[in-house]
Amino acid sequence: MNSNEYDKRLFRYLLVFIAVWLILLTAIPTIFYTVLPLDTIETIMWSHPFSMGNAKHPPLAAWLAGIFTIVFAHTDFAMYLLSQTMLVIGFVYMYRLGKEFFSTEKAIFSVILLSTIVFYSFDSAKFNVNLPHMALWPMMTFYCYRGVKNDRMADWILFGVVSALSVLSKFFGFVLLFALFLFILTGRDTRKYFWRPGPYVAFAVFLLVLAPYIVWLVQNDFLPLTYITDRVSEERLNPVVNLLTILGENLYPFAVPLLLLWLTMDHPVQSLLKFCPRNLRPSDPVAARLALCVQFTPIAVLTLMAGTGMMIDSMWAYPVYFVTGFFLMAFWKDDVSAREFKKLFFTLMILFVSVQVFDIFYWFTKTRNRGHFVAREFAASAQEFYHEQTGRDISLAFGDMWYAGCIMQYLPHHPYAGSFEDPYDEFRFSTILDQEGALGVYVQEKDAVQLADALGLELDELKKNAKEYRFSYKAPYGKEKIRSLYFVVIPPRKAALQTARPQVQD
Repeated sequence: MNSNEYDKRLFRYLLVFIAVWLILLTAIPTIFYTVLPLDTIETIMWSHPFSMGNAKHPPLAAWLAGIFTIVFAHTDFAMYLLSQTMLVIGFVYMYRLGKEFFSTEKAIFSVILLSTIVFYSFDSAKFNVNLPHMALWPMMTFYCYRGVKNDRMADWILFGVVSALSVLSKFFGFVLLFALFLFILTGRDTRKYFWRPGPYVAFAVFLLVLAPYIVWLVQNDFLPLTYITDRVSEERLNPVVNLLTILGENLYPFAVPLLLLWLTMDHPVQSLLKFCPRNLRPSDPVAARLALCVQFTPIAVLTLMAGTGMMIDSMWAYPVYFVTGFFLMAFWKDDVSAREFKKLFFTLMILFVSVQVFDIFYWFTKTRNRGHFVAREFAASAQEFYHEQTGRDISLAFGDMWYAGCIMQYLPHHPYAGSFEDPYDEFRFSTILDQEGALGVYVQEKDAVQLADALGLELDELKKNAKEYRFSYKAPYGKEKIRSLYFVVIPPRKAALQTARPQVQD
């Protein structure tokens, strides 16, 4: 068997891995979960209607969610498929990047080792602003390297486009841009490109793609920066404890794949000695430098933030580990045998499938509000209440983010949804609030206060007109939970619609 035929045979293993991944991680949440996660609901809310921005993040994730929602008719399947589409695109580009440096075996290892990272194999169904980075960061790294390798203008242009899209998903995309700048700057053969047009063309394309959003930021007083400032000024944590926590979280994504690599090698002791500091040598110096810059620059930024006592959400680290498998391969041995390849591949496949079986078991036994809540029954009750009071269908649900979003997602006519937690929503839906009013939904006393403050209502009047509903839900073999929710009709801020019927008394 010649090398090309052998590589094609190996590539089938990668296709099997991607197919199993895509099927399981799309099918399991679609079949078992009754309601979408909070972050996913919020992202859909930003896309309905489409907007150039919101109070928290740039709009790309919302645009993607909106497109998939339209194409797949507001099904939960659409969001789970979108999440895994982002990961699969990232897998393809990590394989392509690996092939620039490594053998086919090591290029595949650089992808399938990512299945050991919980953000990929367990939490990735929760589509949010971090998920597009799972696709875009591998693309950025690939096109940047191809730019400095071949100096083709097409690669530099694509690098500019995907870099802008990364920032349009989340401002954290600037961190990877800085990491790639360090990669170019620190190489004798790559520094010369600062004297060539490629990087500057990429930067021009980057600004061109970002231009409409920059205009929106100016017009809206850089609203997301206020959100970032508020997050930074939130309750501070003990810097030492916070730093140790972040360092521990950063250790896990390296320790587990490294352990599996060691256990599945033909000569585990020799392989382990290869990773001793005294013997550690990169199998490809350029790959090692690229991996070091891309892997540890974002980690350094998060660690610095943690060291100041800033609250760090573990979701922020989702995209950071896309290059972990590539990083390990940059220092791993070159001579991977067919036996070693199959041992690691099947070990990782068994581990991956086992994690999914555990997820199903957890769903059957542990009742969770955002896994088992009767969202469709809740949305139907909200519509029934509003129709009884006004004679109309809900045009806008406003209040608690997740519950308002559930009404949007699970009512057949998919009304708009806004939250008292998002200062931009009151502006975004001002016309509807002025002319039609809305259905208010809240859970606790503090939510009623926030709802009243957001819409300029009298708290006592709001609570007096609210009606309590109770919903029970449970996992098939879990404990039953009860959730009390309050619905209230929020009248038009200017004048009641002439077509509105009088309120029906209970």
